[in-house]
Amino acid sequence: MTVERSRAEPGGDARGRRGPYDAPGSGAVGAIPGPLRSVVIETGGMAALLVTVFGSAIRNPVGYWRAAMLDFYTTVRRAALPMAAAIFGFLLFFSLVVVIFFNQVGAVSLGSALLFLYGFRAFTVFVVAVVVSGVAGAALTADLGARKIRDELDAMRVMGLDPVRELVVPRVVSMVVLTTLIVLPGLGVSAVALQIGASYYGHLAAVDYYDNLFAALVPLELGSVVLNCFLLGIMIAIVCCYKGLNASGGSIGVGRAVNQAVVICYVGLFVFQLAYNAVFLGLFPEVGKLR
Repeated sequence: MTVERSRAEPGGDARGRRGPYDAPGSGAVGAIPGPLRSVVIETGGMAALLVTVFGSAIRNPVGYWRAAMLDFYTTVRRAALPMAAAIFGFLLFFSLVVVIFFNQVGAVSLGSALLFLYGFRAFTVFVVAVVVSGVAGAALTADLGARKIRDELDAMRVMGLDPVRELVVPRVVSMVVLTTLIVLPGLGVSAVALQIGASYYGHLAAVDYYDNLFAALVPLELGSVVLNCFLLGIMIAIVCCYKGLNASGGSIGVGRAVNQAVVICYVGLFVFQLAYNAVFLGLFPEVGKLR
């Protein structure tokens, strides 16, 4: 009778014990092929961590701000310079190519404003998120992963402390605030880089460049960029925290978790940017017009 039950229930054994996919909610996961099952499990784990973090932060919104601000300061100190260098260098090169094209057709003044609008909507936000995930996100994953393999998280649970509340919530808040605020100086760096490109090759006066720029820029555009970075910060923080909390296999496992977190963030950033810009321009098509 026991053997028949174990055969009828996937994952059961000869003694009638239930397997990992025998629960009602996990039966569908057990039916998914192996290569896709790990993706579904990790996605569900990240979603569960997101709900847990937001639930803890909202139910008791005190006690973690000091740690969040300290982590914010450390992250800014590490990520500000590479972010500014990456944005300035890439956008300066990109602006030269586009300004050359618009100069050949006699519309260099329009090209600068157009380049800024589409550049900071997509490229500036992407570079900011990439630098934050590659510098701060990697450090976050390594920190939590090292605590995991040293059994510090289990020790915290034994002492009655919640690792998510004590470690994850402050870091998620710090990462979200950082990614949201750091895009504002990034936009300034983008504008200066494009102005240098327009002045160097297109011989466009700075006053004409900024006149066209501010005429084309609308508050809704800035609001969408800030919201975009806010959502990207949540995604980066949750992915990095999840991979760090689930690291295993010693120091090699921590390094593997860091690599996986950074790669997942890069792929997720690209997919999210495509979806976000498509939805935003679909809801507000007038923003894409050149004024």
